[in-house]
Amino acid sequence: MITRKWMAAAVIGAGVAVTAPAVAADGKGDKQSVGEYVTDATISTKVRAAFVADKALSALDIAVETNDGVVNLTGSVATSEQVNHAADVTRGVDGVKQVKNDIKVDPGKAK
Repeated sequence: MITRKWMAAAVIGAGVAVTAPAVAADGKGDKQSVGEYVTDATISTKVRAAFVADKALSALDIAVETNDGVVNLTGSVATSEQVNHAADVTRGVDGVKQVKNDIKVDPGKAK
């Protein structure tokens, strides 16, 4: 249990550290203010933490990106129930305005 929490903390921390420079270096015209970016990063972190806390989901299998409160989920899970469950968990996080669920089913991930 403790190992799972440490691994989750490392994944979440690495996600924030990797995402920040990528967004900052983005040359696209649709810029976010610092406040918007911090809010989106916070939402993404909360969603990842909710996945870690949920025994039916693996935070390592699902990528989370947030832009203006719209959360995009990608990755793969074992069942369609997990796809729907990930979207439901995401909708339960404060600040989430909309969920775009692009998670794919990979039966090879079944335990």
